[in-house]
Amino acid sequence: MPMTLRKKSRLAHRLARVLFRGVSGFLLTVIVAGSAFAAGGGKPATKIYNVADTRGMHSGLSKWIADIYNSDLLLFGLLVVGVMALMGLTIGRTMDFLVSRLGIDLGRLEHHE
Repeated sequence: MPMTLRKKSRLAHRLARVLFRGVSGFLLTVIVAGSAFAAGGGKPATKIYNVADTRGMHSGLSKWIADIYNSDLLLFGLLVVGVMALMGLTIGRTMDFLVSRLGIDLGRLEHHE
């Protein structure tokens, strides 16, 4: 059954109301957050450095990672991305193995229409 002009205008009106509420809510959030940041006052912030304290650490993996964090943030970021990808691959392969041992086939599904 085709949509009548009345149904189309109701749908357009609902869509316009939803969009207006979303945009106005977003703008209100931005304005409130901006005024909250502006109300801070005080002297301007200086540069802040985050450094991992390695004074009491013994040599090992944790100290090596902390030293990389302190010396080169780009290398640290690449290390984190690599470790997370490796962890995802390991967990995925392990779970696939365990599920296949239960007799569930997670391979390609055949789709018949």
